[in-house]
Amino acid sequence: MAWAIGSRLWARSGWVRLSAPFLIGAACLWLLAGRLTSLEPALMWQAFNAVTLSQWLAAALATAVSFWSLGRYDAVMHRHLRTGVPEGRAQVSGITAIALSQVLGLGMLTGTLARWRLLPDLGPLRAAKMTAAVAASFLLAWAVIAAVACAALAPALLPGWLAGCAIALALSLPLLSLLRPTLRIRRWRLRLPSLHAIGAIGFFALIDTLAAAAALQVFLLEGLPFTALFPAFLLALGAGLFAGTPGGVGPFELTLLALLPQVAEAEMVAAILGFRLVYYAIPATIAAVHVFRPRTHTPARPRTRIKRRVPEDLLLRALRAEAGIARQNNARVLASPHASALTVDTSQSLTLLFDPLTGPITPLLPRLAAAARASNRLPLVYKCSAAHAIAARRAGWRVARVADEAMIVPGDFSLSGSRHRQLRRKVRQAEKAGVVITQSSGSDLSPRLIDQMAALDQQWKQTHGEPRGLSMGRFEAGYIRHQRVYCAWQKDRLVAFVSFHENPNQLCLDLMRHGAGLPDGTMHLLTLRAIEDAGRANLPLSLAAMPARDVAEHALLSRIRTRVAKKTGGDGLCRFKDSFAPRRIALYIAAPTHASLILGAVDLALTMRRRPSQPDALPTADEEGYDERGIAPAAPM
Repeated sequence: MAWAIGSRLWARSGWVRLSAPFLIGAACLWLLAGRLTSLEPALMWQAFNAVTLSQWLAAALATAVSFWSLGRYDAVMHRHLRTGVPEGRAQVSGITAIALSQVLGLGMLTGTLARWRLLPDLGPLRAAKMTAAVAASFLLAWAVIAAVACAALAPALLPGWLAGCAIALALSLPLLSLLRPTLRIRRWRLRLPSLHAIGAIGFFALIDTLAAAAALQVFLLEGLPFTALFPAFLLALGAGLFAGTPGGVGPFELTLLALLPQVAEAEMVAAILGFRLVYYAIPATIAAVHVFRPRTHTPARPRTRIKRRVPEDLLLRALRAEAGIARQNNARVLASPHASALTVDTSQSLTLLFDPLTGPITPLLPRLAAAARASNRLPLVYKCSAAHAIAARRAGWRVARVADEAMIVPGDFSLSGSRHRQLRRKVRQAEKAGVVITQSSGSDLSPRLIDQMAALDQQWKQTHGEPRGLSMGRFEAGYIRHQRVYCAWQKDRLVAFVSFHENPNQLCLDLMRHGAGLPDGTMHLLTLRAIEDAGRANLPLSLAAMPARDVAEHALLSRIRTRVAKKTGGDGLCRFKDSFAPRRIALYIAAPTHASLILGAVDLALTMRRRPSQPDALPTADEEGYDERGIAPAAPM
């Protein structure tokens, strides 16, 4: 009984929601008719018939520009939602859906049906999601544009506090996208557009509204200044949007007549009629023909979901063992016919990590840029060696030194000599304290040892905070079983451990964990044992990246680099690694422009500090062409 009553109430409320726009429109038309009782129809038709061919053509051109920008707007949202729809089809479906929905009303319903009809692979739910994303983002963009236009051109039209709120929103959204790219509201997760997408949304919304206002402007014979029309047009557009009436009929006209009393009513009504013919009726007719024309039925492609992973054979063949981080950071492979590399997704950038796994970097750069653009992000290369940085610079990319890799080369290392005086002292202190080192890897890591290491990791995090991610590892049992681990024991108690990425070409330091009351020199002794084992196997050993030294750069950048190093513990890390007297190998960051390089570096730094989250499985429509091993396809050119 309760269910039946609830169903009836829901049905009634649904009918109320569906009928509300038409009721509002009817009320506004009644008010409009009352306002225009004194209007002479002959004067209106005289003004309408006075419109010249050049005015019609100018209005048609402005309408074409407006709908072009709406199509580009839809393409931006398709890339944000990662629908996998080609850009041309995304633009055409967006133009068609908007042309129909703005005339028929009930924008969510009609826009969803039109997109579903034109893009059947999307399905109804994703088509609705797309329509909702376009509508919500456009309303936000409209609010900001209207507030700025009113504040700059017509302050009397909008209260100052309301314009200030909209402008504050415009400033807070990019900041939120950078600092909190994913919002969680109960069980819902909302991924905000990237800064690149926000900029594109604002730009195309501005072009759209300017062109739409221009289409109306050409019909006004008295030559009303565009600076007076544009703010009023934006507010009238908003009135129509929020009322939800078909084409905004009623609220749009009432608002324009109220805000522009200097224009004769007959001329304004004639101009609106011409505007509605060119901007609404003709596009809707073309869109209806396109939507309802017969189509051959093609069955929707089945959507399976795959996990992100990189083939083990590529990680084993990589020249830099640090590529093993791909087992944890959800990296994918970007491939070309002659090269491949690891890429990681962040909120603002698509980053190529380290040097390519195979081949040169040059053929990968345009593919990286295309793949980044396909998801509204910036392309970035992080921690590549000098040879690949030079290749990127030759390709026109901007390059900056970001860190140094501390490398121990077989045959170069010896405890003797003044360079290792501090190291010898630290090692003697650890040995004197009774520290014993053991080495394990893979199946040798027993469940009991894993539990002890996990407890030690928790102690370390209580002191040092959340460890960085992305290009550095975090402790996890499945991840560390792929590494070589050295444990330090004191009286059968685990006091510290270090882990190394391992492949046939190199060892690379990854995790360093210890608890309270650590005997002095323990971490030095752990690392020394790994260096000795690497020397016996004739393997180079990387102590991973450390802050760059002696960089030729602006004094301000140097001070920032020094402050960041001190705040993040870089000074102590440098002293520890320098005690082994390693070779310093410069590492670089690269991006197409200076602005994208700076933004990408900030984005990476913020991502490294965020708590890790479980990655989503990728739909095959997003990553078309993945094979059973999860290798990403080459980006389209």
